[in-house]
Amino acid sequence: MLHSTQQTTLLPEIFSKFQDENGKFRKSLASDVLGLLKLYEASHIRTHADDILEDALAFSTIHLESAAPHLKSPLREQVTHALEQCLHKGVPRVETRFFISSIYEKEQSKNNVLLRFAKLDFNLLQMLHKQELPEVSRWWKDLDFVTTLSYARDRVVECYFWALGVYFEPQYSQARVMLVKIISMILIVDDTFDAYGTVKELEAYTDAIQRWDINEIDRLPDYMKISYKAILDLYRDYEKELSSAGRSHIVCHAIERMKEVVGNYNVEST
Repeated sequence: MLHSTQQTTLLPEIFSKFQDENGKFRKSLASDVLGLLKLYEASHIRTHADDILEDALAFSTIHLESAAPHLKSPLREQVTHALEQCLHKGVPRVETRFFISSIYEKEQSKNNVLLRFAKLDFNLLQMLHKQELPEVSRWWKDLDFVTTLSYARDRVVECYFWALGVYFEPQYSQARVMLVKIISMILIVDDTFDAYGTVKELEAYTDAIQRWDINEIDRLPDYMKISYKAILDLYRDYEKELSSAGRSHIVCHAIERMKEVVGNYNVEST
């Protein structure tokens, strides 16, 4: 709360330095394209109460759009890309690759040692990601939902890409793989509610999830038994995986969140 209050107080103070006596951003700022670009990126980290950042976004966008066609490479590409996809809303590793190959590598003043290090760092992490994706793909293939639950989406690769937007760093490899599997299971549940189950079947499924007991499986139709068992098995495996680090208690919270998701899907469907 205190941090939020301090941030709200500091924002007007920081950005008001760039405004004139009428509260407008100074026109002289328009000639500093790099400064405008930083202002533009900063304006995307705003809340509804940050009126000054709303003004900053409008001001920087207008002048960057006007300047872009007349800029030299690679600054032109950097500005054009930012206007299409601001850094704050991008996938970090995608933005990193763009900056390395399309911007920094073309800079006349680049540091070649730093550039080599950046490429090495990117490639090493990419190798880890390439190891993780086959792992989750094998897990998905072994479940054979494509055959047994033909109504459900086959989106495990997209789920992995989604997880990269949350955890891309190497130290979060375990969390990333876990998240991909959970998202994939949630998609199965979502498709069951949206495209296949009857109201009565969905109520039984929801109740079984709330009870979280494999003995409840006999109450479900055959096609629901498949995903129900897979979900319980997944979280049981997580408990075993995390127990060695003394963190198996975390799974209890994850189970409660899954119960909430299924409960909300059931409310939507009725």
